[in-house]
Amino acid sequence: MDIIAKLRIVFWGLVIGLWGLFMYQYVSEDMSALKRFKIVSNPFSSNRPSRPPVLKHTAPPAYPPDPGNYTVASSTRPVAGQSSLGLVTNTGGHVKDIAPTAMMPVHSQQDKTQIVTTGEEGDYPDAPGGFARKVTRHFVLYEEGAEVSDELENQLESLHGNIMLDLVAFSPWTREKKVFIYYSSSPETYRKLTGRPAWSGGAASLSERKIYVYKSDEAFGILAHELTHIYFDSFFPSTNPSPLWLSEGVATYIQAERGFSTPNWLALNLKLLEGGSGFKLGDLVRIENLQGADEDNVRLWYAQAYSVVRFLMKLKAGDAFYVFCKGIRDGRPPAQSLYQAYGMPYNKLSSLEYAWRYDLKTGKISGVNR
Repeated sequence: MDIIAKLRIVFWGLVIGLWGLFMYQYVSEDMSALKRFKIVSNPFSSNRPSRPPVLKHTAPPAYPPDPGNYTVASSTRPVAGQSSLGLVTNTGGHVKDIAPTAMMPVHSQQDKTQIVTTGEEGDYPDAPGGFARKVTRHFVLYEEGAEVSDELENQLESLHGNIMLDLVAFSPWTREKKVFIYYSSSPETYRKLTGRPAWSGGAASLSERKIYVYKSDEAFGILAHELTHIYFDSFFPSTNPSPLWLSEGVATYIQAERGFSTPNWLALNLKLLEGGSGFKLGDLVRIENLQGADEDNVRLWYAQAYSVVRFLMKLKAGDAFYVFCKGIRDGRPPAQSLYQAYGMPYNKLSSLEYAWRYDLKTGKISGVNR
């Protein structure tokens, strides 16, 4: 072998060695951001391990079963009805009242699967006493007072347009069908209209496409959240309703991103997730009922559902998220739906969990830094 050939071997050996050293430093720097994360066990399962008791105020007796077919969003902490684990439940009906954590209404699967999106539009209900009625492009508005204000109409139509930026493919029926909004000027009128308790900030009947709120700082956040449930959950058939994590994750995402009403508990819980807290993704997607969980776990669960949905929406341009949801709607397992929508390396939930955790730290996959 002549000297030229030897020099070439030495030269390329140095090039490859330097490239390997560079890549090792680059990758190790990125991976150092992803500390060993702490995954908590599923707090909603009956066989979860015991933990030290948390001092709380003694819970007063629960509300008696309420016949109203509404799910309620709270604006303040309730003075009654809190269970020992922090959830208010209404076991007498098929809709649960979630009171302790503001802006966390949970709908029953039965209510979600009865959303009426077909048939001819009939005569709209008359306005309640003291309310005016106005039919707009996408809503039938009932506002307390002499007339429905242009401001309310414009804000709701603008909110609808913002929501449709993400959900138009899920609810094409909104071109023909309208949602009924009852907007009270005071909590007293709202309570008379709905029969809801003092802590309630809003109520919704998804099956009837009706939302009840009163004028408050949280009103449009409640509207964004509940409209999302009506628009998104109607995409799923009664035989296979939307999974809880996906439904609430999308609703919270739209509330924060399109309704410009980020819940005040969200930022803190996202920080906890970023620090490694949270649930195993396999547990997150299997949870179908929040009954029995304490308030901190409910908040963390909502934050993680929101964060995972946000990651999926930002992960890939185009209709990938729609394809994923369609797979879930059609009864495919989450991992299979994930792979069909996003391709490799997202062929199992553990891969999604790893990528999502990494993105929480760096923003390098979705391109969004928190």
